[in-house]
Amino acid sequence: MTVPPPSSLSSGPSAPPAASPHAPPGPPVSPAPLSGLAVASLVLSLLFCLAPLGLILGIVALMRIPGNGKRGKGLAVAGTAVGGAVVALATLLLVVGGARFDAWTEEGGSLLSPRDTKAGTLLDLQAGDCFAPAGGPFSTQEGEDLRMTDPSVEIVPCDGPHPAQVYGTFELKGDHAISDPATIAAQAYEGCAPLFHDFAPDTWTLPVVEFSFYYPESVSATGGDRTVRCWLGAETGLPEASLRQDPGAWDAGQLAYLKAMRPSAEAWFSVPEQVDTDLAAATAWAERMAEGGAESAKLLRAIDGLPARALGPVTALANRLDALSGIHRSASRAPSLAEFGERWDYGDEDESGEEWEARLALGLPVEDEEGDGKEQQP
Repeated sequence: MTVPPPSSLSSGPSAPPAASPHAPPGPPVSPAPLSGLAVASLVLSLLFCLAPLGLILGIVALMRIPGNGKRGKGLAVAGTAVGGAVVALATLLLVVGGARFDAWTEEGGSLLSPRDTKAGTLLDLQAGDCFAPAGGPFSTQEGEDLRMTDPSVEIVPCDGPHPAQVYGTFELKGDHAISDPATIAAQAYEGCAPLFHDFAPDTWTLPVVEFSFYYPESVSATGGDRTVRCWLGAETGLPEASLRQDPGAWDAGQLAYLKAMRPSAEAWFSVPEQVDTDLAAATAWAERMAEGGAESAKLLRAIDGLPARALGPVTALANRLDALSGIHRSASRAPSLAEFGERWDYGDEDESGEEWEARLALGLPVEDEEGDGKEQQP
């Protein structure tokens, strides 16, 4: 059987002729343009401060590339990833750093309020300043006076807890050299008392505080620091506001009463440390008490315009002060400490009962009758 040639078997269209290897090439195909947003996204994301902008441009590029047919999707993805990572890291550092700063300002760096504190010394303190002494406001040694010897302090705001507040300063008297600490201490006791009553005329309303001061141990004739700094201090229950009192808080009758009681109060607060061991110091204080009490009694009787309900109690207080003045004057002439104690001893009675009644009648705060130290308003 004869097989026909293959060309005769095909009845369809003929196959296209093979291209000649020597035929000229067609026109070249141009690549799609590169997205400028994608490039900018990656570049900006590598710059720490501009990473947020790089993140935004990368997102915009990824949204536009499918529609405009531009290249650079990979660059946009990289820019978005890098920018997002940098932004996340910066946020973490900010949160952690802020928490650590808050913890420091609340707990570290200072005894009290570190944001507004200032390191200094006793010589930097002015009247009205609140501060935290480095070694505490009072001596811890038995038998020592209340003079501070460590000069380091931290000056703090008065509107927060503070162990001490300066209520006044004054210069030691005389131009001569003073080398006796006892003489300087005596001036400090006497000089601080009137400054205290300028600062807080109504001592009944003060919290539980103690009195201290700083004075130079000796003063040369040629100069040197002669300033005594007087302050109130508390070891516990720290005041959270200035203890300075505003005279405008009282009416005319109350203010006249407080001024009248000032001589007696100043004498009382000038009590020397050596009152139990030094006859001269004890008798001098007794004389001040006698004069102060008599002066206060005189001023109380001279007050005009008191409310009727206060006349009796104020008169009774003046009479009691006169009686105590006589006792104190007798003690000021005692020949010995033993005799001083006998003359001074007038039992448990003093002017506090009459003073309590007078204050109540005038509308001034008084201590709770239960004796718990709390104040009560009349």
